[in-house]
Amino acid sequence: MQQLIKEHFQALGCFDFGAAHKSSNKIPKSSSYVGSMLQILTRCEQSYTTLDYLKSNKLFRRKDDHLYTLYNDALNSVKNLYKLPPPTSTINGEQLDVDDLRKTLQDFIEIRQSQILIYRSIPAHFSNINDEKIVDETERVIIKAEEYRLNETLGPLGVGVESELTILKYLFMARKAIVTYNFKDSAVFLYTAKSKLSSWKEVCSQQVYPEKKSSNRNEESTSAFSALQSFFSSEKQLKQVKRGNDSPNNMQWLEKFLSNLTARMTLYFMHVLLERETILGGDIKSLWKRVDIDYHGIIRNYQKKSGAISILLIYEVSDDVPFYLQGYVGSGIQYDKPTGLNSFPCIYCSPKEKPENHLPNIISVMQDKDPKKETPFNRNTPIHFFDKTLGYSYYFIRIDEFVSLVIIFEKQTDNSAPEFIMELANKLSGVEILTSLSN
Repeated sequence: MQQLIKEHFQALGCFDFGAAHKSSNKIPKSSSYVGSMLQILTRCEQSYTTLDYLKSNKLFRRKDDHLYTLYNDALNSVKNLYKLPPPTSTINGEQLDVDDLRKTLQDFIEIRQSQILIYRSIPAHFSNINDEKIVDETERVIIKAEEYRLNETLGPLGVGVESELTILKYLFMARKAIVTYNFKDSAVFLYTAKSKLSSWKEVCSQQVYPEKKSSNRNEESTSAFSALQSFFSSEKQLKQVKRGNDSPNNMQWLEKFLSNLTARMTLYFMHVLLERETILGGDIKSLWKRVDIDYHGIIRNYQKKSGAISILLIYEVSDDVPFYLQGYVGSGIQYDKPTGLNSFPCIYCSPKEKPENHLPNIISVMQDKDPKKETPFNRNTPIHFFDKTLGYSYYFIRIDEFVSLVIIFEKQTDNSAPEFIMELANKLSGVEILTSLSN
């Protein structure tokens, strides 16, 4: 039976719930309670990986968390394992340490329930995303999971628990680094998240157990991190292979979040990454070709259609966060906070030439019209201002705490501007990917 339980955990860790059900059904009738307990756990895991428990139900709102309660049912079943005689049972010639199994599964369910609470807390922060709070809570659960040694006791299932938590932590650390315009930390955290995700997939693909689904192991996986992979690698050519994604929803969401942050970082630090790209013989097209969301291409295409004379990202320097135009600085260099117009640097501009004559006007309008500093998380329309004296229109919305997206037109209004700027802002700010958890 010990081998059947091991195979069950292997199948769960590989999201092969059909195989997990079959392995639990093979548990001898003399230990049917163990088989029933494993089946409950399988249903829990199948529901957990769909992320459906995060979706809002307009017709019926539960007073409690259904999945959290379902794991409580599994926990009660685990606690009742003491009914098996004796603590170390011999079944079909195999020994089963009931106490070890009970302790391992109690620890696992505790961590899973903590993960549920973390995911459920993310929508609660939409009006004011608190990356540090999410990171701190995730780190606390990671430490506990490591203390429980789930990766040793549960194999790929335990590895998946720690991997998912670690990836989530680094993604929110990367998000914070991007928002505060820290190139080095952004790159390191995104690279770490991508590496952890690849390792997790590799562990799953290497598992061997009965009833395993057949799959084409020769397929290459598409990297959502290919832009930064190019940055860290000397290779000039990287292939993108399109394939169906059969990963569970929780893993797919992490991939999409990684992709979203990678594209955002590429836009914020395009001038830095482009320097590296040109050294390797590439250009701006090759840089964006390997990113899932080509923000630069989207912006350029819109300019051609609409006649917008300039689209830019303006960073507002604060007293709390040092700002360096390159996103990093060598150690030992004294920091002098930018002042005046320099405290509103343009970190991206299309076309490349900055609209210097418009910057004083833009900054004045931003300070006057956006006192609450609202982002797409709590605002669904851009701010519009028409300067009658100069004959120019300005549309803008804040992307995050520091960065604002601005579009300049040489006319009074543009009907396409509000829709375009909000669509772009929703992607850049992360509203689209983060709200997908609950929609």
